[in-house]
Amino acid sequence: MPCKSKAKVSPKKIIIGLGVAAIAAYAIFKGTSLKETAENIRISLAALPKIHKIDLSGLKISLSLKVDNPAQGRVTVKLPSIRGFYKGKLLASTSVSNKTYTIEPVSTTNINDIMIEVSYLSLLTSAPTIVSDFTKQGTSLVSSFGFEVLAEVNGIPLKVQKL
Repeated sequence: MPCKSKAKVSPKKIIIGLGVAAIAAYAIFKGTSLKETAENIRISLAALPKIHKIDLSGLKISLSLKVDNPAQGRVTVKLPSIRGFYKGKLLASTSVSNKTYTIEPVSTTNINDIMIEVSYLSLLTSAPTIVSDFTKQGTSLVSSFGFEVLAEVNGIPLKVQKL
């Protein structure tokens, strides 16, 4: 008959195994919590975009974003890029800044003075209807503009369309 031997597991190995399992469980919990927090963040326009400056190179549009954090924890928001559209056609985007903002728990923060530079060439080639829409009486240009925010919330990518 074969001899059955039981391998002994040392208490030290058991403690290390339990420690690794606890760390893994905490990491999964924390990762899920951060993802849920990122999904609950709301980014919207704080006010209507404003023409900040018009010069020979084009125009600068100033945006303010409102970031709502309903979570009980502090979050970080990085805004790598914001793109501006007119009737669905890309006009311009911000240069990549990767500036990080800290949003306190259960609060709303405004991020002001975000600039999008739109060249005249872009205005004429990407959205030739702007000029004709602008010259028509009673045409509301505001509803034809849209913005898309590419952000990272707690390191998780977030894309907000149609602001």
